[in-house]
Amino acid sequence: MFKMCRCKDADNCIYCLVGVVEHSGTMRESHYIAYVRVGEKESGTDTEHVGSQWYYVSDHHVHQASIEEVLRSEAYILFYERN
Repeated sequence: MFKMCRCKDADNCIYCLVGVVEHSGTMRESHYIAYVRVGEKESGTDTEHVGSQWYYVSDHHVHQASIEEVLRSEAYILFYERN
């Protein structure tokens, strides 16, 4: 979870990480993979994705990923969802 300090209403600007793009290789030969968070937010809460699961997505492979795997990735782009 990330709290945006520059938000006009700072107490209501909370973001949850929902996607990570990782780049490997060079400018000539490269590959991108994504980690995507899937799951429903619990009604009435702003901060938790209940029952959410991370997935590793590549050209030929999709599998469930642990949060530890996501956090070990070398992020190229991060996607956040405002709650």
